[in-house]
Amino acid sequence: MKDIEALRAELLKIGERIGGGIRPNYHFIIPDGPDGMATPYLEIHGQEYHFIVNERGIEIARKVTLSDDEILYWFVECGVAGLAAKFAALHSSPGKAFREIYFRKQYSLMLSIKPEWATRKRKEFSEILSA
Repeated sequence: MKDIEALRAELLKIGERIGGGIRPNYHFIIPDGPDGMATPYLEIHGQEYHFIVNERGIEIARKVTLSDDEILYWFVECGVAGLAAKFAALHSSPGKAFREIYFRKQYSLMLSIKPEWATRKRKEFSEILSA
């Protein structure tokens, strides 16, 4: 089990790799407390990582894992989603659906980080599209 500083360092490296040497602003961070604006943060309880989202003083989501890889995936996923949304907003048009561009960009970013995460993300998209 890694401590929060080791996880932050690993996430920073991922962000810098995606950002061409510079971590994209507001992404690829691991706060250790709520900011009230739905930014996910991390609490460590014993051997468990708690990924928590708190908005205006109300906890709206909590996921728990024992896995270093899983907790990093969740934080990377947030950064990737933010970058993909910005990209899709700039590149969508009446002929190109936002969601298609958004999903493709998330997939390509995840693929550049870790192929297993890209495969997982593709499966998640398939579930969304078939619902």
